[in-house]
Amino acid sequence: MSAKRALSFPTRLVVVLAVAIAGLIATIGSASAHEHRHVGEYEIVVGFLNEPAIVEEPNGLELRVMKGEGDAAQPVEGLADTLQAEVMYGDQVMPLQLRPAFGEPGSYKAEFIPTAEGAYTFHIFGTIEGTPIDERFTSGPETFSEVQSRADLSFPQRVSPASEIERMAGEANDAAATARLLGIAGLVVGLLGLIAGGSGLVLARRAMRSTSETARVMPREAES
Repeated sequence: MSAKRALSFPTRLVVVLAVAIAGLIATIGSASAHEHRHVGEYEIVVGFLNEPAIVEEPNGLELRVMKGEGDAAQPVEGLADTLQAEVMYGDQVMPLQLRPAFGEPGSYKAEFIPTAEGAYTFHIFGTIEGTPIDERFTSGPETFSEVQSRADLSFPQRVSPASEIERMAGEANDAAATARLLGIAGLVVGLLGLIAGGSGLVLARRAMRSTSETARVMPREAES
């Protein structure tokens, strides 16, 4: 029994250390994918809810607010009523509805679906415990994930974004409409050509008849 216990203890120790290291790595990865910013006595952490962020996949804003530093830092709750958030892409802006993240004090989230690749900006403004806040956090290599194409991460088959498929379908429809117009125009031109040819043939026959009649009349006049 003692031998078994002696063998099981190192095994349990290895398992515990492995779990701890995995948790530490996960924490570091999560932190590195968000921007940390100190505003007065508060630390604000902002990033995408799901990273890497993929175009046309459900995602959102993840916001964490802590008061103090290090082990003494405390989560700040109740900010869903005093803070507002917006997501910005180029010159487009959409308001976001912040709500507390369940089971995570000091954490807030707001869902949306990014529909374009590139950099996004989260605008956080309002007050934190009476302190005015007006900060913008923009995705990038030094902050948090930009929105990536779905095609770049698709496996085993490369899947194009729905917007690209819609664009291709629109171009195909435009091409088909153009072809129909050209076909109709060609048909009209052909009909006009037939009409012109028929008219020319009628005029030519009339001219031939007139010439023939004149030829028959002329000898009679000569005989008289």
